[in-house]
Amino acid sequence: MLSEVEACVKKFILMNCKIKSLIKISLIFVFNLWISLHLFAQTSVDSSLVGRKIISVKIQGNRKTKPSVILREMKQKIGNCLNPQSLEEDRKRIESLYLFNRVVIRAEPEGEGVCLHIVVTERWYFFPYPIFFINERSWSKLSYGAGLTHLNFRGYGDIFTFLFWLGYNPAFQFFYTNPWFNRKHNLSASISFFYNRVRSKHFEKKEITENHMGFQWVLGKRFGLYKFFSLTLGYQEIRFSPSIQGQTLSSDGRDRLPMLSFLLIYDHRDLKEYPHSGWYARLYARKTGFPFLTVNYFRYSFDIRKYFPMLHSSTLALRTAADLSEGKIPVYDRVYLGYSERVRGHFFEKFEGENRALASVVFRFSLLPVRYFNISSLSQLKDLKFGISFGFFADTGLTWFQKEKIEPSMLQSGYGCGIHFHLPYISILRLEMAFNEKGRKEFIIDLNTDI
Repeated sequence: MLSEVEACVKKFILMNCKIKSLIKISLIFVFNLWISLHLFAQTSVDSSLVGRKIISVKIQGNRKTKPSVILREMKQKIGNCLNPQSLEEDRKRIESLYLFNRVVIRAEPEGEGVCLHIVVTERWYFFPYPIFFINERSWSKLSYGAGLTHLNFRGYGDIFTFLFWLGYNPAFQFFYTNPWFNRKHNLSASISFFYNRVRSKHFEKKEITENHMGFQWVLGKRFGLYKFFSLTLGYQEIRFSPSIQGQTLSSDGRDRLPMLSFLLIYDHRDLKEYPHSGWYARLYARKTGFPFLTVNYFRYSFDIRKYFPMLHSSTLALRTAADLSEGKIPVYDRVYLGYSERVRGHFFEKFEGENRALASVVFRFSLLPVRYFNISSLSQLKDLKFGISFGFFADTGLTWFQKEKIEPSMLQSGYGCGIHFHLPYISILRLEMAFNEKGRKEFIIDLNTDI
């Protein structure tokens, strides 16, 4: 009996020692991780250098990216007088290229002037990868496949992609985008070919599939740092499977859609990934078909956002947007709430129409400022970010058909709050709690910033 008690005591002591060792190791790990999360000023300028002339710019860490891609985002150029505020705006524009994990700029004296040292940490650019994603922001609609992508082909920020996926809305796509194929005139171009099988939103309960096949060619021009204009020419064919009488505009069950569209963007946000200040405005118009064809309709839209910097790195963000139409709109080109655009509080509900309008207000602030850590000597695994923010929001929106009278009761609204995680490569992960007009709550997991 005594030996059994002694054995139990020994086991307890041994277990206690193991637990203490585990706790000690965990504390050491957490401490080392915290030490590795270095928080330094991203833009470093000594006050004595302010106003001095910039006489040189040196770039480090850009093994693949051409220096011109970085320099074209900068207001502060050789010959200008050093302005710390403009330099920080330049740093955020470089970071908004999504080519680097981190961008740091230091101003150092050089003779009677200033030398700008730009240090970047490049991301992974070229990789084959598995594809696994959710469609229409619904975790029950999964797609899976594979792709081959280069996000910085030739070092000019151009993108080459070949991919396919199965599961929900299977597709095959190829596209190439060159954001700067003519440097003198700041012209960009892209071309894409695609084949998609898309579950019809209009016939969602009947599991009707739309078969899309076509191509697009885009020519764009950038005006300065903030304005962008593009012209898109495209063609696609759409048919239903199984065929549904009367749901295509053409009598043979296959709609042929030549398309011409215009896009104008003014983007003065300080950081696209998680804006703190500035304006964003997007105007879009698309003509599908021609008067002498069966298909002949028009779509136009706008999206305007304003960001007000507040005290202690907090932000008040406002958004208003609408997608409107003219002519006979086919069912496959209707607009919705409940897919790519949603109203929190009615996040999982679906509303269909030929027109759509939205508005949102968001207040967010930092809980843990973005810090950076290293998990490998590889540059792609260095300067990985981590931060935590918190936000309050209110959304409202509605959809309607062209001949329908708009009533206040058609508005779907909600409000709530959530925590935002700033993560490497993912950008933003949001965990939110929302309530509708009647107080019914829902829990939301979503990616990227809300506004």
